[in-house]
Amino acid sequence: MPSAETPRLPATSPRRHTLAAALLFAMTVLAALAGTGHGSPVWTAGVAAWGAGALLWPQLARAQKRQALLLAGAGLVAFGVALARGGRPSLMGLLTQNTALLGMLAAVSFLRLLRTPEAGNEGLPRGRGALWRTLGAVHVLGAVINLSAVFIMADRIGPDGKPRHDQAAALVRAFLAAALWSPFFAATAVALTYAPGASPLGLAASGMALAVVLLTLAGRDIERASGNGAADFVGYPMHAAALKVPAVLAALVAAGHWLVPNWAALAVISLASLAVVGVTVLAQRGPRDGGHALFCHVRDRLPGMSGELVLFLSAAVFASGLRAVIDSGGLWLPFSGFGATEAALVLAVMILLAALGIHAVITIAMASAWLAPLHPEPTLLALVFVQSWAIGLAAGPMSGIHLALQGRYGLSPGQLARGNVRYCLQAYAAAVVWLAVVGSVLGVKLLPTWG
Repeated sequence: MPSAETPRLPATSPRRHTLAAALLFAMTVLAALAGTGHGSPVWTAGVAAWGAGALLWPQLARAQKRQALLLAGAGLVAFGVALARGGRPSLMGLLTQNTALLGMLAAVSFLRLLRTPEAGNEGLPRGRGALWRTLGAVHVLGAVINLSAVFIMADRIGPDGKPRHDQAAALVRAFLAAALWSPFFAATAVALTYAPGASPLGLAASGMALAVVLLTLAGRDIERASGNGAADFVGYPMHAAALKVPAVLAALVAAGHWLVPNWAALAVISLASLAVVGVTVLAQRGPRDGGHALFCHVRDRLPGMSGELVLFLSAAVFASGLRAVIDSGGLWLPFSGFGATEAALVLAVMILLAALGIHAVITIAMASAWLAPLHPEPTLLALVFVQSWAIGLAAGPMSGIHLALQGRYGLSPGQLARGNVRYCLQAYAAAVVWLAVVGSVLGVKLLPTWG
């Protein structure tokens, strides 16, 4: 998940930093244009992404380097296995697998330039109503400006700028629930990438319905845990003005899917984000200051996504290697079809792996390649992927949101994750029921087909 702020990076050569920024901006534009069918092939954006990754490699933390090397190494071993089996794997996936996704993540990072209306000196609301308004506020704003919304609200509502445990739980759960439907969330981009053919609007509609259920479960669980119905909960003073930009973005993305259905979903999201940010920033700050703000974002903020960049590039190597192994002879599968029951079982495993600290991107890449021979219904598969993100990351102490709260406020990620266990179990039960409902609408089987 993109962070709300540019992390403090190790000192690197200004020349390397500037060149990497230029390559990342080129990747963003080339990937978006490729998705419209009117630009150069998407592999050109992939070349830019790999070039930027190589330049930014020295500034990665050791853990990030280790994870990337393990992923890429496993992918290269898989390529070797495929060759040993007599296969002829294509290497083009290394340049195309996650390129559109990375371009979209870079494009939506510009949304941080949009100014969120401040609450000023207004008093903070308290009680049950404040809890539910805060859940809705962080859910809607977080769906567009990502972790920035969590930090804005946590800074405002927490005593001395540090949120209490119940406040942090509300922010984390509501924020992650947006992964179920928001086109500006990394989860949706990953799901559409690894479930090709999935309907973006169908995924958003089904995910939004489940998000309402998860928000309800999140709030009710916090009320019960408080012992007094959340009477002492301190929330965020939300105003309608803050919803203008999210509404415009959502309408623009929906219109884009309807007017140009042949454009890739990630390209529509990327272009809508860039257009709205460009027009809004220039109108609010003027051509000179607005142009400078956009330039500074490219120069300073885009290289800050080095961790995500290298993670997704190494995941592309891993996923391409797995696909090569499967194409050369396949892997064992315990069932011969992919219906609602199988989806529920896969979701349970993915949530468990997330709770153990394995990044959702890795489990999604594994599940996509592993299930490919079954030709699963793509929208149902994409729904499983975003569910694993929304629920699994709430249970994972090593998830990005928990680590961000640890780094900024000193909160224990383990304690945050343990506090979400009961909620996650309830959310999983709701997700299973919803998989059965969506599966019936999509015409997939409810009962398992064992192989």
